[in-house]
Amino acid sequence: MKLLKDYEVTIQYHPASIEVRATFIDEIKSKQFEDENLEELRKKIAIGKAQETTFDADGVLNFKGRICVPRVDDLIKK
Repeated sequence: MKLLKDYEVTIQYHPASIEVRATFIDEIKSKQFEDENLEELRKKIAIGKAQETTFDADGVLNFKGRICVPRVDDLIKK
């Protein structure tokens, strides 16, 4: 039986990246106001009681560095 180490090979790994359209981000941002749970998070941020929840430079709500996608209009499935 031959092993991989018996050959001269190079394994190259290229992690996938997601390209997000600006219009989709704008849609997420506007719909964040329609989601009751996200609106509650906004209120907690305003009074300083939201841990690990922030707004990015564009004003999009993030949790632990990830965009909060609202659960309205099947936006989360897009």
